[in-house]
Amino acid sequence: MSNRPIIPKPERESYLKHRREFRTQILTPILLLVLAGVGLAVLIGVATFRDSGDVGRWAAISTIWMSIPALGALLVIMMVLSTLIYGLHRLLKITPRYTGLAQEYVQYVSARVVQINKQITTPIIRMKAWLSLLSREEEK
Repeated sequence: MSNRPIIPKPERESYLKHRREFRTQILTPILLLVLAGVGLAVLIGVATFRDSGDVGRWAAISTIWMSIPALGALLVIMMVLSTLIYGLHRLLKITPRYTGLAQEYVQYVSARVVQINKQITTPIIRMKAWLSLLSREEEK
């Protein structure tokens, strides 16, 4: 026996509507496609192995049908990669203009930081220099 708590399923109208839609919009089409596929496989088997069935022709047809899903998947992958390449191309066309602007802003900020740093540290360095000079004169 498991120690997991029993979670009651909600009986809200939206949940019930979702269950109905799941049955009619998802489950039913999938089951129909599976039944159609099984029926088509049985039909092909009967047509192939009858007295006048042409096994070579049906082998070629089945090879074509087996390659269609692979081609569809490759088409989707090609479309995704094409979209990524196009997007990167557009981005690289726009990027130099904005990277130049960003570089100018960074150089401006860097120059201001150096300037403010000099303004803050110069008086302190001068004061320490004078204090060290005075301390040397007192030692003499």
